[in-house]
Amino acid sequence: MPTISIVIPNHNYSRFFSRCFNSLATQHLGLEDVEIIFVDDASTDDSLARIEEWAERIECENFIIEALDRQGHPGPVRNHGLSLARGEYLFCLDPDDALRPEFTAVCLEVLKEDPRAAGVYPDYFRCTPEGRFLVELPDFDQALLRMQNILPTTALYRRELWDAGVRYADNTDYEDWDFWIQCVSLGAHFEHICDPLYDYHFHDDNFSRKAESNDGPSKAAIVRNNPDFFHPLVRQWAEDFRRGRLHAQAFPRGHIPSPDDVRALLKTVESTVLGAGDK
Repeated sequence: MPTISIVIPNHNYSRFFSRCFNSLATQHLGLEDVEIIFVDDASTDDSLARIEEWAERIECENFIIEALDRQGHPGPVRNHGLSLARGEYLFCLDPDDALRPEFTAVCLEVLKEDPRAAGVYPDYFRCTPEGRFLVELPDFDQALLRMQNILPTTALYRRELWDAGVRYADNTDYEDWDFWIQCVSLGAHFEHICDPLYDYHFHDDNFSRKAESNDGPSKAAIVRNNPDFFHPLVRQWAEDFRRGRLHAQAFPRGHIPSPDDVRALLKTVESTVLGAGDK
């Protein structure tokens, strides 16, 4: 049985394979107890040919290649890979990103030393055409997770979360955020590693970049997917947004409103309506 299973979803990202798989091959921990599960979402580039070459070059416990019919969304692709995973610890890695050499060693050490932690997440470098910037994430906080996603995709967690039924949703473009909320709803605690352990590359083809244009519906879907995690006022906001009611604005990108935000919005709407009546 491998210690770690790494699921890599892919669609037409072969141009990034060298960076990603070289970062795996140079992990300080080594890959003898690591399983790599590559799941291709009907790529039309040379991804399948290129991944066969990497499967021969990477010396790991097991290297699985799966080819799916087009899903068009990372969630089902990740779910398929995770369903095949045998590792004690799991994480997903997008093929346009790259791990720092100490990633697996540090994350695994923290998890083994802290039995109360269901998962760990590190800081990272955001790499753009303008430069490379350190992203320092906040410490784990359930209240903060209700308003914004504080956990990155590349977080190592115990397979018990997957076995408990946590899955990536396909009705929101913020599928990572939804996944972590499901984990926390099961009582999971995550430990923050205050050290940048991977490079997140931001470019025009990022799914997360495309998700920005679908911000409001994606946030409302998260609330409707996990109603017990949110305040009744926030649940009402999500339902009103889904129904297209004019007062239910989306709020800033990546921000689910708090109950106080919703109260303030309703108060503003009420004042506007009363003012219009006076006229």
